[in-house]
Amino acid sequence: MKNQLVIHDGFSLNQSDFLLLETILWQAHDGYFVLDYHLQRLKNSAIYFDFSVDINSLKTQLNKLAESFLNQAYKVRLLLNSDGEITYQTMSLSPVKNQELVKLGMCCTPVDSTNIFLYHKTTNRQVYEIAKAAFPDCDDVLLWNERGEITETSIGNIVVELNGELLTPPVKCGLLAGTFRANLLDKGKIREEIMTMETLKYSNRIYIINSVKKWREAVLISH
Repeated sequence: MKNQLVIHDGFSLNQSDFLLLETILWQAHDGYFVLDYHLQRLKNSAIYFDFSVDINSLKTQLNKLAESFLNQAYKVRLLLNSDGEITYQTMSLSPVKNQELVKLGMCCTPVDSTNIFLYHKTTNRQVYEIAKAAFPDCDDVLLWNERGEITETSIGNIVVELNGELLTPPVKCGLLAGTFRANLLDKGKIREEIMTMETLKYSNRIYIINSVKKWREAVLISH
């Protein structure tokens, strides 16, 4: 086992302290949703943190795993350690019902946009867990950085409808480049725009997006 200390951009990263993570939706008629985006993101993070990964072998394993699935939707949680060892956790998903508005709190303190773990999906989720714990009466929490720019939520990317456009903050604000977000950007359905908390006052709608639950409309709860 490598268990080595890697230095990136001034951060000391002990590889044994975290795993790389992908959460992938599988649907009976469509297979794995935006799978290529998940695999590319995992590969990019593995290169950055010097984790071993064999993407072709991983695709074979995922296809083998899907052979055991029934005619319903599943969530597959993939965990990769620094030696390239992968574990899978699967959960069947209930049919989507009419979704209520997601109650969204506003984080009390800013995130640090230089925190490298904001840009990679890993098991190091302390920033998100602390933010969410401060709002037990909300479904999710909206994060913002030291410049007052909104970034993401604890479980997804944020999309704001403003003047007929669907806008999402750019990655440089300090957020995870979500796979569904990337897919929507490539299709031209959303575009990047730096937005402040003040921007939200003029928005028509707020959405939380991720590759498992896709689009969910949210309402900002004042505290």
